[in-house]
Amino acid sequence: MIKESKDLRQYVRRSAAMLMLVAFVLSGCGKSSDVTKSETTAIYVGKDGKVINTIVEDFSASYYNLDEMKAQIEEEVSEYNSTKGQDLITLQDTVKEDKNVRVVMTYKDAASYADFNGMLLFYGSYSDMKATGYSLPATLVDSKGEKIDISKIADDQMVVVMEEKIGFFSSGKIAYAPAGTVWNGSKNVDLSATQDDLCYIVLKAD
Repeated sequence: MIKESKDLRQYVRRSAAMLMLVAFVLSGCGKSSDVTKSETTAIYVGKDGKVINTIVEDFSASYYNLDEMKAQIEEEVSEYNSTKGQDLITLQDTVKEDKNVRVVMTYKDAASYADFNGMLLFYGSYSDMKATGYSLPATLVDSKGEKIDISKIADDQMVVVMEEKIGFFSSGKIAYAPAGTVWNGSKNVDLSATQDDLCYIVLKAD
């Protein structure tokens, strides 16, 4: 597991700093492939719980080395998978684009993502969410920005609870999200302007 880093974005920054010492516009389509092309850091959660995380960070300094950073991340991923006894995480891609670096990671499920990065990510039914101890905030809004009645949410509707305020892509249509959310289509939202400590995203029923 990554040490001294709360999430992989911080790890990418830390990796670049270590190397110094040794020296897409968001789409609203919601397909899993779209998140890998995001020009800002974003996360995708599939219907089966699979998570894809794209991290986009500045990588313009001349002393940054993409191959060395990739090797460091691969070592951390290998160590984590070995500890867990199964391949839960895969480094899908690392590429330098202009002044930025793009790192794409895939996770078997939200629990693996949360454990590896030290950042909350829950995906499950509304019923399971409540059983886990989470409570919806007083205000959630639809795509028109209108406040909704949370009592109308069915127990079997799927909910995402996340700590990071980044782009979010879903395989299913999004019903409700926190106030301040920017909607980029029915399956993609930007959470960077939201104010709640945790972001609750409710998906539409199948």
